[in-house]
Formats: sequence, structure tokens, C-alpha cells
Amino acid sequence: MTKKQMYMLDKLNCPVCAAKLEAAVRKLPGMQAARVEFGSGALHVEYNPEQLNEAAIKGAVVQAGVEVAGVMPGRASGPGVR
Repeated sequence: MTKKQMYMLDKLNCPVCAAKLEAAVRKLPGMQAARVEFGSGALHVEYNPEQLNEAAIKGAVVQAGVEVAGVMPGRASGPGVR
């Protein structure tokens, strides 16, 4: 079972920061796909909810110096999603 969400981000100031955030989130146990869209300020994730939860994802985002403005159901597919 996988869960897909989109996190709207605040204080995502540069493409390099976006790449670092994406790499950090991808390393979380249970994360199956993660993609940051710098232009829209969105993080798209797909993860196993038995191994990972929303609080842990938010924690990784905050630890990267970015704020979560909102979370909504989303889809994590397309180019660049691994």
C-alpha cells in the first residue's frame, strides 16, 4: 500500500536547496518516490504508511530549513520521480 501526498512549501529559496531537500526526503525509510518542484514550491511524495508518516516527512522538510504551508492528497508520478 502506498500513500501519495503533495506538500506545499514556504521558504524554498533556491534550486540547490530544493535538490538537497529532495535528496533528504528520498532517504527516509519507507519513501518510494519524492520530487520537489522548485517553481511551484511543491514536494510530491509516495510512501509506505506502515513505515513512514506525515510527521516524519514534515520533520525532514523543517530540518532542511523549509516550512510546510499545507498538505493535500497528491500524485507522485512523471519524470524525475524515483
